[in-house]
Amino acid sequence: MVVKQMQRAAEIGKASRKELLRCAEERIFFLGPDDLSSRLASKNMQYGLGKMLYASHNEVFCVFGPDASITRNTSRWESGFGYGCVIKWFDEGIAFPELRPNGCGMALARLEEQPTEEEIIEGLSRLEEDPPELDGLEVRPDLGEGNHFFEIYRAEYIHREVEKTLSTHYYAILHCSSPERKADIYGKVIEGDWIDTPLGRVSVLLDREARDYLRLWEDYKSFCKRRRELILSKVLPDGEVILDKTHQGIFGPAEMRLGCYSAVDGNVKGDIFPLTLRSDLPVYLMKGTRNLSQGVMKKLGFLERARGLDLLEELENLNILPHGSGYEIMAPYYRVNTLHRHGRLFFYLRRESGNGGGNASIVITSPRELPFRYRGAEVMERTLEYELGYPVAKLTPIQTIKV
Repeated sequence: MVVKQMQRAAEIGKASRKELLRCAEERIFFLGPDDLSSRLASKNMQYGLGKMLYASHNEVFCVFGPDASITRNTSRWESGFGYGCVIKWFDEGIAFPELRPNGCGMALARLEEQPTEEEIIEGLSRLEEDPPELDGLEVRPDLGEGNHFFEIYRAEYIHREVEKTLSTHYYAILHCSSPERKADIYGKVIEGDWIDTPLGRVSVLLDREARDYLRLWEDYKSFCKRRRELILSKVLPDGEVILDKTHQGIFGPAEMRLGCYSAVDGNVKGDIFPLTLRSDLPVYLMKGTRNLSQGVMKKLGFLERARGLDLLEELENLNILPHGSGYEIMAPYYRVNTLHRHGRLFFYLRRESGNGGGNASIVITSPRELPFRYRGAEVMERTLEYELGYPVAKLTPIQTIKV
């Protein structure tokens, strides 16, 4: 395996743009839906992954989960990355800060009774008027930013294997990261060494800088978790935080997860993970299973490709579990082509012939301004179909706060 990887690394170091894109495409494995959002994400990832392959001279691969999607973070998108995926590389002496991990996660609190809207708003108002401090920084809620939210639920179903942990009728989830310190992580992009590749430049941190970056990330991740728990304690002082799971960040010296959990390895036995779809749909509390199975890989058509790349064992221990539903783009385009010019990537989106509007097309560099909505139950269905995990509780949303 090592010899093959060394041979491939030498080949990649001499690759043309076309060859590099082919190598990257071969190393992208897909569990997502066949829609415009996931097609764009996969196309964009060919460029990001290709740059990583060229810069590292080592193996890199990506697995998109059932919620495979665009990212609405423009800088991350323009660096060549999608969302709802695991990215792994085989050199712990290099880091890729353009992946921009933001420490986003969800904290789940157990409540004895349902709070009123007035109580929640009063608690959030107190935070605004007299913000608490964490590590010397003022903490202000950011629940109106992006897909961050604060939500109250009533339990509709709790499996007996988790009755001790989930022992009440009402719960709250806080979904957010930490704007107070995000610049610490994002700022490492401009501090990195820039490597020119056939697909454009990529920022890297090497050796000691990569290790320092990992230590910075661990401190930042801790801050994000403590921040979520602090906000919950101030807004719902009678609540008890029972879990706090990160779904966007660094999960090892050479592993990034963007919008998904590591649902088995590295976690306490019996861990529970929130899967939130849309505010009009139930939240499922999940347990992960070891994945991906060879049966699922064969069904999806990439078992032999994984074996040929010597990535079979990696994929069998991926343990991916989605945290949400991902973005569905509400635009009537299906075909996606790309053109790379002057350091920028252009996406040509075209309708299928006969799909109204003839051959109408649109050209974009970022999908951020395209109309979108969150996907629904199909993400849960794919999670079950691909044996990634199973639900142990079903929670019905009764109050959503976006302020």
